[in-house]
Amino acid sequence: MKDDVVVIGAGIVGAACAANLVLAGKKVTIIDRLLPGEGCSFGNAGGLSPSISFPLATPDMFKHIPGWLFDPDGPLVVAWKRIPAATPWLIKFLRQGTPAKSALAATGMRKMLRASFDDYLPLFTFAGAEQLIHKVGQLYLYSTKEGFEQEKSAIEARKSLGIEQLILDSKQLREFEPALSPMFGSGIFFPTHGHCSNPQQLVQMLIQACIQNGAKFISGSVQRIAPLEDSVLIHTDGNSIQTGQVVLATGVWSNELIQPLGWKAPLESQRGYHIQIAHSGVKATRNVLWSEKKTLVTPMDDGLRVAGTAEIAGLNAPPTRRRFALLRDLAQQMYPTVNVEQTSEWMGHRPCTPDSLPVIGPLPNNPRVICAFGHGHVGLTGASFTGRVVRDIAMGGLDKHTHNEWTPFSIERF
Repeated sequence: MKDDVVVIGAGIVGAACAANLVLAGKKVTIIDRLLPGEGCSFGNAGGLSPSISFPLATPDMFKHIPGWLFDPDGPLVVAWKRIPAATPWLIKFLRQGTPAKSALAATGMRKMLRASFDDYLPLFTFAGAEQLIHKVGQLYLYSTKEGFEQEKSAIEARKSLGIEQLILDSKQLREFEPALSPMFGSGIFFPTHGHCSNPQQLVQMLIQACIQNGAKFISGSVQRIAPLEDSVLIHTDGNSIQTGQVVLATGVWSNELIQPLGWKAPLESQRGYHIQIAHSGVKATRNVLWSEKKTLVTPMDDGLRVAGTAEIAGLNAPPTRRRFALLRDLAQQMYPTVNVEQTSEWMGHRPCTPDSLPVIGPLPNNPRVICAFGHGHVGLTGASFTGRVVRDIAMGGLDKHTHNEWTPFSIERF
């Protein structure tokens, strides 16, 4: 039993953890109430962006707060009904906007994301999923001079970090993506970025590879976990499982399992939306971000995905219909020839912490319980680092290097 590990959660983070553990020789069981990849991982924008360098909370965010509260079509919306419940999280988020705290979080983000493709390489090979990965770069687009001017400090910061970026004018943008609207006057190309053209299938292939190599998948809901002296007892809605270690890749619902153990992480759902356009009539080759609108468009295997907006409205409120209409309108502005007649819609819950860093590492006083949740807007890119670090922890990695890898993400920072 000491070699057994139960991974709770079959999204991209859970799949990356499970695959790393199977490759390391662990006996793995994966549990989720949903089928693999049907949660938040189903609906992400597909971007693989190792050069993301800054958290959401930055010193310049305060000037945007009125817009978040009063603009129903803004890139981040706080529903009025949610404000009382979300206030403790929002206060923590605002406190992370100081120069010192923002810089510390940025260091953690770079640590997690910079080697994303290298960390993923053995997993892509393990799953036979190479055809889903397109390392063709990413474009940031600017439709206003003001928007590009506001980006210049970030450009300089990335330059100082040695991050590859190429500044483009309007003509050069259309050489990369001819179908883009001429309203985009400038942009940035990140050659080390890429995208996954079917995030759900990537999760499914990783889980399937685990099963083919001896892992088990159990469909069920975990009610609670009980650490014992030399094992962990997991109570599901069907039975109980005793295991050597447990990995919590349970997203925004993670507090339900760790609170009885004396811990709580500041998690808030920033609800994400996407529309998927079939037969769009647009030839697109890479992930593009309309920077001012925080809207991403990604070519998927079965259509053009338009994703964006973050909405703080809780776990139980129905989707806000105007968000889908907004994404259709933004798609038509970005690609004037796009045909939006055939679209599907999705809304899901991004598990966000105030400092934009996930919770990774063993629970203090319960080292058999390993956290791997709270990845917010960077779950797909950050999953490969998380899976590698969780593997090292589960394999008994107590050396200084492994400890330094996960310490910035420990739940103790809260």
